[in-house]
Amino acid sequence: MVQHASELPASSAESHEAEPAAGHESRAAVLRRRLLAHEAWPVRVLRLLQFAMQRASQERITQVASSLTFTSVLSTVPLLAVALALFTAFPLFREFQGALEDYLVNTLMPPAVADNIMNYLNQFAQKATRLTAVGGIFLMITAVSLMLTIDKALNEIWHVRKGRPLAQRVLIYWATLTLGPVLMGASLWATSFLVRESLGLVGDVPAPIGVLLSFIPMILTGLGFGALFMVVPNRHVEARDAMTGGFAAAVVLEVMKSGFAFYLTKFPTYTVLYGAFATLPIFLMWLYLSWLVTLFGATLAASLPLIRMGRWAEVRRPGATFVDALSILRMLAAAREHNPPGLSTSTLRSRLNLHHDELMVMLEALAGVGYIARIGDTGSMRERWAMVCDPEVAPLGPVVERLLLDREQMRDDPDLQQAVDAAWTDGSITIAQVLQQPREDAEAELLLDQELDLEPSEPDKTDSREETAESLQEETRRQLRAS
Repeated sequence: MVQHASELPASSAESHEAEPAAGHESRAAVLRRRLLAHEAWPVRVLRLLQFAMQRASQERITQVASSLTFTSVLSTVPLLAVALALFTAFPLFREFQGALEDYLVNTLMPPAVADNIMNYLNQFAQKATRLTAVGGIFLMITAVSLMLTIDKALNEIWHVRKGRPLAQRVLIYWATLTLGPVLMGASLWATSFLVRESLGLVGDVPAPIGVLLSFIPMILTGLGFGALFMVVPNRHVEARDAMTGGFAAAVVLEVMKSGFAFYLTKFPTYTVLYGAFATLPIFLMWLYLSWLVTLFGATLAASLPLIRMGRWAEVRRPGATFVDALSILRMLAAAREHNPPGLSTSTLRSRLNLHHDELMVMLEALAGVGYIARIGDTGSMRERWAMVCDPEVAPLGPVVERLLLDREQMRDDPDLQQAVDAAWTDGSITIAQVLQQPREDAEAELLLDQELDLEPSEPDKTDSREETAESLQEETRRQLRAS
């Protein structure tokens, strides 16, 4: 039950928002979880795989991986040239360069061609360092373009509608471009140094410890992927989701590397066809597969909140978005006296048990009709939403038109459009009339009950909701007859 701010304890209204999930799971969420729990695990796995395939298709990760591969071909040499220039300018970093090259060869490239690829890239990078000032500027632009492409791809996977300002992105990625190789090389060098020194002290390392040490490169790769998924999207990404997606991508990358090496060894098709030139198509194929794995990890990280809430297996019923939008208005109306006013995006998501993408569609629709407004930085933890209309006079019609009725579909039927206009735009039904009803999410529960053929567990509230629906229907019929 959502309370008005005046009904909260004297401590503060804000303390009520601090723990939105505690004891606030809706009956719809409970029923949804019970439904999934009663499914046989093979059915759940099959449905989850189907959901994953649909999500991957929606995000077009194969096409995006192709785009990133093309950009990477143009940007790899400039990136290495910048890193090589840094390592050359500071002799202290020479050992870091060796550690970074060993990591790239042993972890991120297929063993059959890793040495050749690294030799070619080093040769190209050394030549690139001899460019003039104008050539160096274009080299930097090419290097930054890869990072901007990655930024765009990951923000699209997280459905971020507004990215960071261009200047801010360029500064962040320039810092990453210059400091990233040094920091990564330093961490790899320190890891290898500690391992080497500890092995010298211990002597023969027990087999279990040796196995654990062999996982260090994969752990570093997983941490790198996780950091990428947390930092790049212009949205708050939970660490557990980012790291889960990151380590999943690292494991798949390791398996893929072994499989790719086996294929190149047993089926040397590219070598037979291209001869000494085979390194290039193999490198392109490896780049494409690597980006595919990266986007897979990002898609998994972005989908985990939806999977955790059980909404991945749910089919949205007609009108469910409109019902949830009314619940949002009800909560924001009750939070007008909060200090600060309104509710945060995370609080609304927790109380409604909605995925971020679903919630943002409703919030932006309600903001589009001028009933609510965003407070705070977009995509940050401080982002809040507050009601800016007077529910006593704000008509329900604009919300209906935005989320329930498509007026474009009525263009060919002027009589129907006139009747709907008379029913919903004359202001006789206001937001306040809807918000005065019980504050439980009875609409969503009723829809779920109908879907599962369950008896409502709270008939008094459901009856009240049905009476309200009947009164609204009667009012609509009266206005239609009058028109």
